[in-house]
Amino acid sequence: MKNIAKIILSISILLGVSCTDLTEVILDTAVGEGVLESPEAADQILAPVYARMNEMYGQHNWIFNMQSIASDESIVPFRGGTDWFDGGIFIEMHQHSWTPFHGTVRNVWSHVTQGIARAAGAQQTLAAINGPERYIAEARAMGAYYNWVLFDHYGVAFDKLPEEVGTPILSRIYRGSEAVDYILSEIDAVEPLLGTKSEVGSTRFSKAAAWGLKARILLNKAVYADRYAASFNFDNADMAQVVAFTTEIINSGLYGLETEDYFSIWNINNHDHKEHIFAFDQRLETNGSNRHAWFGTSRSRHGSLTNILAVGSDGVSLTTDFYNKWEGNHDDPRFFQRNIPDGGSIPESQFRWNRGIQVGQQYGIVLDANNQFKRTANGELVIEKLVNRTRTGEDVVYTINVDLSNNRGHSNGPRAIKIAFDPMAQTGQCCSRVNIPLIRMGDVYLMRAEAELRRGNPTAALADVNAVRGARGAQILTSIDLESLYLERSYELYVEMQARTDAIRFGKWEDQWIDKTSSNPIRRIYPIPQNVIDAASASPGFLEQNQGY
Repeated sequence: MKNIAKIILSISILLGVSCTDLTEVILDTAVGEGVLESPEAADQILAPVYARMNEMYGQHNWIFNMQSIASDESIVPFRGGTDWFDGGIFIEMHQHSWTPFHGTVRNVWSHVTQGIARAAGAQQTLAAINGPERYIAEARAMGAYYNWVLFDHYGVAFDKLPEEVGTPILSRIYRGSEAVDYILSEIDAVEPLLGTKSEVGSTRFSKAAAWGLKARILLNKAVYADRYAASFNFDNADMAQVVAFTTEIINSGLYGLETEDYFSIWNINNHDHKEHIFAFDQRLETNGSNRHAWFGTSRSRHGSLTNILAVGSDGVSLTTDFYNKWEGNHDDPRFFQRNIPDGGSIPESQFRWNRGIQVGQQYGIVLDANNQFKRTANGELVIEKLVNRTRTGEDVVYTINVDLSNNRGHSNGPRAIKIAFDPMAQTGQCCSRVNIPLIRMGDVYLMRAEAELRRGNPTAALADVNAVRGARGAQILTSIDLESLYLERSYELYVEMQARTDAIRFGKWEDQWIDKTSSNPIRRIYPIPQNVIDAASASPGFLEQNQGY
């Protein structure tokens, strides 16, 4: 068993670490010998595979930077000339001026490829201890999931067979249609063995997660096949499969659209929410990250009644361009939800933030001279206008205008407060019990709508769009086209780390927006980190840099 215990973690060339050759080394940091004989062995072997999602999705400057801040959705100025420069990682991302040395590009590559390696190692270890077939299938499916993330962002996928882990055999590298076929074949191979939601929940990779991921891949297949094409040819057969897989989820009876409170999808303890098909699991005991709730609001906005350091960060805001997409739709319940008044007082039990897109003077709970929250004589929490006491002393008034040069103050830009701020967070960044859905029902309906529209069935597409809008309480549409469907995806899925992928598919990625003028299609995929390319140079032809970098 001792050798088996050494199998799990990572493959050096995949990680992008500073190695000097292409030997793929398995690090001895996986599971102890005792674990392999325990009744919980299978769960504990799988745990490191899922753990690679922690930074990818929990951090504000990883996938979120590459998807949302790189698009016309979000922006992080150098606030007041003092805050959030961070080596230029957000400015470069928004302006599409990143290089193979960019910190986010390196970090995401590292953790995604570690996920691929851990999945291969887990398969080998589980097989060696005669682990349950479902667990082996789940590990393989997670390898496919990580490969899709890598392929979507970097244009490459790695094939490492479990029996090759720990051997000198290098991974096979796929690009374009080859990569699509490989990833889909990996999911197909294990789909019958995966559990259902009732068996594994929504934070483990299930049959429905497999259907959802296949639908997402096939919806983007035309893009993946020819990244730099002037236009994309969406094949009717691919779109029919998207319809089939999304229909499987919808008709399964295990999931449903939220009809009462859209923002409850991202509430505290949302672990059993009916919209979640596959979600990133967050809990206090696993150091769930509160960074997404913290990143977009202000230092003077308190989110906890017990920890006065649990405040926002004056970081990201929506762009002016994105805010303007909502013109005429401010009555859509997804735009804004009021939970506290502009002034007055509320019982402590009713304290929670307003949700959605916010502009203008902000209000919240405030501290008194004794660093206690102000209360009325009967103990209610006083609600007052927020003032930026940490930096500027000015009222916190979110403006519509925001950019990287002239409108970059601490309060510039509309804020999207979509994910609940955990009131048990000890600081703004730590910690959270909010699961982050990665595949959910609102997206499933809109994927099916898009596939129907692209294969010439606007009636079915309109029905699905209106199913989502009706569930949210938004006005029903009378017609649908690709432009309005793209807007609908923006309304439904904003700041959910899909904006880049959507913009490329809808032909919007080369558009200009505030502070972004690049129209070079090479920016549709990211460069492979330079340290990885340097390591690969010892074996010419093994791994080549993406076009234009």
